Amino acid sequence: MKVDVENRVKFVRWPAESEVREQCKLRQNLCLLIVEHGAPPPENLGPYEDWVRPPIVSQDLRARVRQLSARAVVNEKPVLDSSGTVWFKGASVTLSVMQCEMLTPLIARYGQLVYRAELREILERSGASSSSNALDLHVMRLRRRLQPIGLALRNVWGRGFVVEPL
Repeated sequence: MKVDVENRVKFVRWPAESEVREQCKLRQNLCLLIVEHGAPPPENLGPYEDWVRPPIVSQDLRARVRQLSARAVVNEKPVLDSSGTVWFKGASVTLSVMQCEMLTPLIARYGQLVYRAELREILERSGASSSSNALDLHVMRLRRRLQPIGLALRNVWGRGFVVEPL
């Protein structure tokens, strides 16, 4: 079943309806800000927002709406960007280089098992201790960093780990 993405996007006049924008942010609704003539564009756009300045060609408007909808789908899975920030459902946290390296295979196989041996190899390649205790310590720290954004790093006893929503 195909969902009509235009019905999922709320069109909000900016800055006149700034309180509506805040409600959209809180509810994680898709929001396309229509910047009024002479007003500066909005700052600090969230993952569920975009903006345009009228007049806008209908083809461009449809493209913006499709792109906004695609971003919302991406936010259903965690994304690790090149700056070391993990994004999940509009929340984010910045990780250390080692945490990024360990999280990369976990996110690539989101919801699936990543074996302990794979994570130990990452530790070895970086020159860190790759003992079971060292791995468990790194996993514990990573688990604590991911929890505030709604992600769990679950232990699959004797085998490995899985990243999934809390």
